[in-house]
Amino acid sequence: MQRSVKVNGEIIDYTLIKTARASVEIRVLPNEIRLFAPQSYPLRRADQLVRDKADWIAQARRRFTEYEAREAALYPMTDGMPVPVEGRQYTLRVTYGTRSSAYQAGDELVIITPDTAPDKVREALRGYLIGRAQQRIRERLDHFIPLVGRAPGRVTIREQRTKWGSCSGQGNLNFNWKLIMAPPEALDYVVIHELCHLYEFNHSPRFWERVSRYMPEYAVWRDFLRSGWAHPFP
Repeated sequence: MQRSVKVNGEIIDYTLIKTARASVEIRVLPNEIRLFAPQSYPLRRADQLVRDKADWIAQARRRFTEYEAREAALYPMTDGMPVPVEGRQYTLRVTYGTRSSAYQAGDELVIITPDTAPDKVREALRGYLIGRAQQRIRERLDHFIPLVGRAPGRVTIREQRTKWGSCSGQGNLNFNWKLIMAPPEALDYVVIHELCHLYEFNHSPRFWERVSRYMPEYAVWRDFLRSGWAHPFP
């Protein structure tokens, strides 16, 4: 449900999503504000909550703007830019062509596009990397599912700003496609981590013991993703 409130002369548009949940949560996304609430949550309370959180929402939006500007400066999407893929550095090659395509050639990632503007190159490169992530994550799931002994329900690969992976109470798994830019061991760790949640829906000692069965050095890659490596671009 689309809603709008006015705060200090400014209109804040948001999407109200009512579910079976018991709590209320506001999420600020790059192009949307979402408010998740119980089915019985009154509309006037939803509107007032957005008004009350107006300053926090504005700060979150500024952080997105600053992040996008920083990323654009670091990764200008120009020919010769380095791109990390599966722990290796590749060189981006941007070529004009009437048909769009993207592929790896040795140590280069080649983007052929009829529009070489940075945003179009970024879009093409994202598409290539997401496709590669889908293939690799599926391969690693196929490898580890027989070892771990339990298969997930639905598997989704998408962009998540704060998580590398997640497991729902229904056994559905989500993975961040940007894992394709990390070393293969880091991707394996996240796959194992989420599969082990199908047994232990927590982070108890028993959960970590299960993870260690399949990756004894898991702490190295857990810490790598926590603090040693911030995913770059795009």
